[in-house]
Amino acid sequence: MEDIVIRYWSPHGRQEETKFQSSHSKIDLVMRAAQRVDLQNITNCTNLEVLDLSNNMLDEIDLSPLSMCSKLVELRLKNNHLTHLNLWPLVDSTSLKEIDISNNRIHGLDLTPIFLKSRVRMDASVVVSADYILRFLFASESLTSSFHLIRPDGAPWTAPPVIIWNTYVDLSKTLLWRIIYPRIESVLAMVSKDKWFGAQRGLLEGIGIGELAGYDGNPNNLLDNVDSSVSFEEARHMIFDNAVELLDEQIENNGPTLFLDIEHLKRTRASKLIPHIVERRKREIEEITIQMKGSKVFLHPLLLTYYGYSIMKATGSGLITDSNGFNIIKNAFRELDIEIITKKVVSVNRSYLGIASKSMYNHVVDFFEGRFD
Repeated sequence: MEDIVIRYWSPHGRQEETKFQSSHSKIDLVMRAAQRVDLQNITNCTNLEVLDLSNNMLDEIDLSPLSMCSKLVELRLKNNHLTHLNLWPLVDSTSLKEIDISNNRIHGLDLTPIFLKSRVRMDASVVVSADYILRFLFASESLTSSFHLIRPDGAPWTAPPVIIWNTYVDLSKTLLWRIIYPRIESVLAMVSKDKWFGAQRGLLEGIGIGELAGYDGNPNNLLDNVDSSVSFEEARHMIFDNAVELLDEQIENNGPTLFLDIEHLKRTRASKLIPHIVERRKREIEEITIQMKGSKVFLHPLLLTYYGYSIMKATGSGLITDSNGFNIIKNAFRELDIEIITKKVVSVNRSYLGIASKSMYNHVVDFFEGRFD
């Protein structure tokens, strides 16, 4: 078996080294008083699952060699002196489940590359950021389980982290599109189908065209014919055109119109969609049936329609209401010259999707109930 050498340096500049077998699944360099470590040779450790560099004096570390360790499951960096950490070398580490960077001196941390796959334990003082495409993928309570904050006294912080969501408009002021585009691609490669709607919304809002963020399909379709060779403005123009074409097809196929902002569309070349959106929004209501069981009225189907969502928000209604609450909603629809179809049932059919995807339905429910931070 081949040996590898990992070199590290003390605060006084003294070089030390430790040998490991390249076939090892765990490398332990705990309590070596290391201020700096060279991980370059770790690229040969293709079976590495755990790397533990805890309880040292590291003030910086380059994680790039770990990009070759495809089986890496856990990275331990707790109790060091790190002030910054670049996690982007880990973006393709699909097996990485746990990262511990607690008890360091990190001021800010971009969680984008590991947001969808890893649990992170970190100090509560860390200013956390992530790309806007991730904005609507997890409700607040899910963030608490993924990102564990630790107080200075070592006790857990039960609140979810406050995340700064970086829009691509803002990122484009310091990064070229050829840098931004792979970031978007890497996130979309990790997004499961049940998160598609949230991803498209985060992407379109992030590049500054949130008025179109109602596409109920694979968000990769928004990037058709887009590559890294164009400028940010050119890419945004292309994504805008893709979104308009996809939404036109969606509406033509009697799909949802929720989150499409007509007032903003009036001032864009997407204004051609407006007549179709207006016509479709009335038909959305005509195509649904509200179930009534005893004194309860189940409003879930309304939630996926533009008028239904707007009226439920305005009246403060929940997903289930009583006859008095339903009368308020019916009266609001009558002012729009729209009648709601109802049906008394013995047992409630929980299939509320209509022609919308489950991804969209789950997102809308979470958003309606204020589950995003």
